[in-house]
Amino acid sequence: MSLYIFDMGEVLLLGVKTLKRISEEYGLDYKDFRADYACYDMPLMDGFMNSDDYYRHLELRYNIKISGDPFQKYFDPKLNYPILNLIDMLRDRGDRAVVGSNTFKPHWDYMKVAYPELPKHFDALYASHEIHMAKPFTAFWRIILDREGFDAKDAYFIDDKKENCDAARSIGIKSFEYSQNNEDLKGFLAL
Repeated sequence: MSLYIFDMGEVLLLGVKTLKRISEEYGLDYKDFRADYACYDMPLMDGFMNSDDYYRHLELRYNIKISGDPFQKYFDPKLNYPILNLIDMLRDRGDRAVVGSNTFKPHWDYMKVAYPELPKHFDALYASHEIHMAKPFTAFWRIILDREGFDAKDAYFIDDKKENCDAARSIGIKSFEYSQNNEDLKGFLAL
C-alpha cells in the first residue's frame, strides 16, 4: 500500500487564482498588490492570519473599503474530474489518497460547500491553515506522513509547483509536477 498526496489548486481544482480580479475590483495596481500580498501569503496559508485581518490591512494600506469576502467572491474553480477518476482507481486498488494543500479558510470553506462530493474521493484532507504548516516547508509532508503512518519512501506527491515537488523529493517522497497532462500522471501513478 502506498500513500498518494494530491495538491488542490491547479491539480484537483482548476482556475483558483483570485488576486487579479480583486485588484481590478478595487482599482489597485496589480504588480503592487501582488507584491504586498506576497508578504502575507504564508501567514494566511499557515493559518496564523485570517482573511479579515488581511482585509483590514488592505483598507489601511490602499485607503479602500473592502466589502464581503473577495477571496471567496472571486474563487470559482472547476473540479478536475479526470484526476478524481484516477484517485478512485488508486483507492480501488488499495492505496490511500489524501489532499495536501496550501489554502486558507475562505477557499477551503468554499470548496466544502461548492463541491461536497470532493471529500468522498479521499481518505483524509490536510489543509495548511488547519495543520499550521504550508509547502514548501518539509514539515508539511512530515506532519501528513506521521498522521497517515507512512514512511516517505512509500509516498507519492502530485503538485503543480516545482518548488513543492523538489521539497517533497528532498525528504524521499516521489513527486510529480502536474501540468494538466493526465496521461503522464497516469503513468506516474502506474495506472
